[in-house]
Amino acid sequence: MLNLESVSNVTVMDAVSVYVASLRTKESQSKAQQHLMRFVQWCGPERAIAHINPSEVDEFGERAVGTSGGSHAVERLQGIRKFLAFAKKKGLIEQNLAPHLRIRKGKSRSLRNAVAPGARTVELTADGHREMKSELERLHADRETNAGEIRRAAADKDVRENAPLEAAREEQGHIESRIAQIENTLNMAVVIDPSRKIGKSVTMGARVLLKELDTGRETRYTLVSAFEAKPLEGRISDVSPVGMALFKKSAGQEIAVETPRGVLRYRIMKVSS
Repeated sequence: MLNLESVSNVTVMDAVSVYVASLRTKESQSKAQQHLMRFVQWCGPERAIAHINPSEVDEFGERAVGTSGGSHAVERLQGIRKFLAFAKKKGLIEQNLAPHLRIRKGKSRSLRNAVAPGARTVELTADGHREMKSELERLHADRETNAGEIRRAAADKDVRENAPLEAAREEQGHIESRIAQIENTLNMAVVIDPSRKIGKSVTMGARVLLKELDTGRETRYTLVSAFEAKPLEGRISDVSPVGMALFKKSAGQEIAVETPRGVLRYRIMKVSS
């Protein structure tokens, strides 16, 4: 369970996870995930929620609805308002941002290709982009398969305690949320040119060899976006503590990273493509 006492480190994605887990029913959790994923992408999933400001929330509402103002858009914004009110109640944000999320008339700006100041474009490695597209294809297939499971489970007339139906619906919610997340990411994505040469400083896609000064232990990392980060495989996000400390640094320089174990100091031994 996420520790909310250190609110300065709570990301937008962390806050959404806590909010969704607080909801009572699986159906409401699934619906909340679907409503919130576009907002998460807009803000940036790894961005500290405490840094979100009213103007960004206001612009999201304006772009998300435009002049259509359909019932689905209104329902989605109401879901996000509830989340923002929850974040204020838990002390994750200082100001209640919910009132800043309102439907405007007279303008029609599309959110589809729009990104917020906290998100901008998403730089993906060629491997990361390929993996996301492959996952998306698998998820579309899984969605069709799971829809069949829902139909079969729903055929049981006694739906009051229909565990297979509940499980299938829950799984469908997870699938839909992940599909929305990947599609939004790919819409914002810029694939890093694999033929480009990495300079002397650390940028996206760079491979870095680090040496911990206290222990002499060496570790290799590849700097990627938060959407394709896999720390256990050495692929770290550019918004992680190590990633932010590394960005634009060069071989030979030393960095300090704050961790739960204290401040760790490293020397950058090598930067390569």
